[in-house]
Amino acid sequence: MASGENEKCLVIFQPSGCRGYVDRGKTLKQASVALGVDIEGVCGEQAICGTCKVRVEEGEFEKYGIRSSRDSLSAMGPSERKFFNLRQVDEGYRLACQAQVLDNLVVFVPEESRMGKQVVRKAPTARPIAVNPAVKKYKVELIKATLEDNVGDWERLTATLEAQYGLKGLTIDYEVLMFLQDLIRQGEWRITVSIWHGKEVIRVEPGFNEKGYGLAVDVGTSTVAGYLCDLDDGTVVATASMMNPQIVYGEDVMSRISYTMTNPEGLEILNQAIVDGLNNIVAEVSETAGIKRQDILDMSLVGNTCMHHIYLNINPRYIGRSPFPPSLHHSIDVKARDFGFKIPQEKEREEKGKYAPCRVACPAGVNVDDFLYLIAQRKFKEALELVRLSYPFPGVCGRICTHPCEQICERGKVDEPISIRAAHRFLADFELSAGREKATPIALKKDTPHAVVGSGPAGLACAYDLINSGYPVTVFEAQPLAGGMMRYGIPEYRLPKSILDDEIRYIEELGVVIKTNTPISSLPELFGQDYKAVFLATGTWKSQQLNVPGEESPGVLKALDLLREVNAGAQVTLSGKVAVVGGGSVAIDAARMAGRLGAREVHLLCLESDDLTCRDRMPAQDLEIEQAREEGVIIHPSLGVGAIHSENGRVSAVETVGCVSVYDDQGRFAPQFSKEPAPTLAVETVIVAVGQRADEGLFPEVSRRPSGVIQADEGTFETNVPGVFAGGDGASGPANVIQAVRAGKEAAISIELHLAGKDMKEDRPKPLKAVEEIPKEGVKKEARQPAPVLALDQRQGLDEVELGFSEAQVIPESLRCLHCAVYAQKEADEEKEAHGWGIKIAPGAYVHCLPIEAGFVGADNVGVLIAEAPYNQVAMELIIELGTIGEFILGN
Repeated sequence: MASGENEKCLVIFQPSGCRGYVDRGKTLKQASVALGVDIEGVCGEQAICGTCKVRVEEGEFEKYGIRSSRDSLSAMGPSERKFFNLRQVDEGYRLACQAQVLDNLVVFVPEESRMGKQVVRKAPTARPIAVNPAVKKYKVELIKATLEDNVGDWERLTATLEAQYGLKGLTIDYEVLMFLQDLIRQGEWRITVSIWHGKEVIRVEPGFNEKGYGLAVDVGTSTVAGYLCDLDDGTVVATASMMNPQIVYGEDVMSRISYTMTNPEGLEILNQAIVDGLNNIVAEVSETAGIKRQDILDMSLVGNTCMHHIYLNINPRYIGRSPFPPSLHHSIDVKARDFGFKIPQEKEREEKGKYAPCRVACPAGVNVDDFLYLIAQRKFKEALELVRLSYPFPGVCGRICTHPCEQICERGKVDEPISIRAAHRFLADFELSAGREKATPIALKKDTPHAVVGSGPAGLACAYDLINSGYPVTVFEAQPLAGGMMRYGIPEYRLPKSILDDEIRYIEELGVVIKTNTPISSLPELFGQDYKAVFLATGTWKSQQLNVPGEESPGVLKALDLLREVNAGAQVTLSGKVAVVGGGSVAIDAARMAGRLGAREVHLLCLESDDLTCRDRMPAQDLEIEQAREEGVIIHPSLGVGAIHSENGRVSAVETVGCVSVYDDQGRFAPQFSKEPAPTLAVETVIVAVGQRADEGLFPEVSRRPSGVIQADEGTFETNVPGVFAGGDGASGPANVIQAVRAGKEAAISIELHLAGKDMKEDRPKPLKAVEEIPKEGVKKEARQPAPVLALDQRQGLDEVELGFSEAQVIPESLRCLHCAVYAQKEADEEKEAHGWGIKIAPGAYVHCLPIEAGFVGADNVGVLIAEAPYNQVAMELIIELGTIGEFILGN
């Protein structure tokens, strides 16, 4: 037994089998690094991410000549204990970053704690196989029972199915029959019936529910991979994978066969391990797809002959003896519950918080928690892929987003919020510096073309989501170049056009067609070209008026016109004193631009206060205001314009009025002015930036609000014209890029639901709920990484001011993340429920067990190929590529 501080202890990590001696007092995380075992963990051993959970194995390990116990580690402290419930403590769970090695021990690293888990990322490829699932769904509306027509429920159902669908001779799963009478009445005599091979009713649901899912699982020797398919169109909607849990009992097939032959309970142990593993796959894909586990109506399991025996609980002992004859070497169908005991009906899940607050606050729904984690692991490519699952603008929004995620960041309750926006930008910049690979075009799965009018952030976000769903999309843009206000309204020193160009090019590479110099002003122009749905994202390109005397004087400019000219490459110069009127981002942009165009002095007049903590604060972002002041912009808060004076046909002065409040008690814009005298400012140019409005002459078919914007439903973005949706500034009024992105994404969801004939309110994804309680004990204060900026004396031209993080900055900044999603509230009995039952899908569903000889296939191709043609009713055909030696075809 080890005793001295400098003595060595033997540490054995399972299931990898890696082992070696480490100095006593080292943490398990340090031991794992020394021995080459990849354990998750990004908090720098501060016990704040909780991702490095391990379990201490207890008992005598004769093979290694040691005894392992929980006493082989240091005691658990309070900062570590908060990550575990009582059951986990009793079972020996610890955080690898906190537990110090005191003696020899064996440690098991659970799947969720292993770095570089076998995450399935491969997209399915198109296969010319017709989708003809074994399970089909039928909507049935029964005539209510009366005293005059008192027929049994099952007889009534079979008669209706025969009359409506020609289905004869049906049988029913016994467990379904038990609940049939309740389900019929819960649905008020309207039900959905799932029928297997046109022969057996395996599920009945109250009401009408068209969605049905099948799960293809490849049970490999090392990994288990699952692919959840939509039985209606064959698309893969979710994937999951894990280490095969049997690996603990043998790392190869022969070791497991030996285990079943030498251990009296070996077969049952291996069988239960794989059933538990399958249930983990079922739970993960269900969670990802937002469905119940029992919405999975069909399942296919593929594995080698040994795996086939074990998950069917058939003893493989003869496979371990020459001449190795298997008991079973062909496909077989069994009910899901035949893999174990009776499976209880799944309860409705409570809507509990399970997402990091930053993700919930992000209008685009970016998975901030996970992409920061990947950055901390230096997996920049994977992090960028994750961001692009939500939207196509990491480089743009990494520069100009209003970052509501940071405002709600839990780290801000300890010291300062994570610099999330800068981390977004780093990913985009890193890819560009390394040379971005051309995007792979999306395979079009639908033949219903859609039109988007306007190529700003809302229009492009909508097109991006639609093309990713397989719809052909054409974007019509009136301007010579795409990008909308991102291109023509935001100065180069904040958003270089090369960044915008690259991200628009990425969208085009996916397959979106963008037609510039193509103005569209009425809907018949589009519907006449056979577009099935239209999204209007026309923006607000007209400037609001001040409505004061002298506004039409020479020398009074509109901020949008000025910015558009400069961004289009026109040579514009200013001189003397310039007054900019407005307090928003456009006003700040115009003021900073005026200084770069030659103005000697720039004054900004705004109704709002420059106290950024009060209700009447300036609407521009804090950093924008700070940088404007650094560049010499003189801000005059709480002042409005009473009149603009001219001399000799040119602006000479701005007469101001004091503003005492901007918004009323309901938060509406209702400025109140003082009667006290206010200063008059001598200037040569006035730039008006008090808001924008929509062009009301476009699309006369759609209804508009009194403000002139298109009237669209706030939840679905549907207009009064069927099939026409509207979002972005043109429907909401001037906002910001990330809010426009949200509008485009929500409109894309509505368009898909509309075409499917579904309810656009009831059937859309439910809003995410944030985790409510984030423990912060033991979190040390750490300063936020400062974003580097261009020196003041170099801010003369249009060079970008913010320079972005380096790798040396973004890594420590990402490590500050508290990983709030770790604290997601879970079902109290979720862990217990998953153990000891059969495969937890619809109890009456069939599981197709398809054995394939070991060595032919792996998790990277079989599951994908099954998923591409799920559950063909006539024959299950797997085509497995064998390098240069041809194909192996299995028929079922």
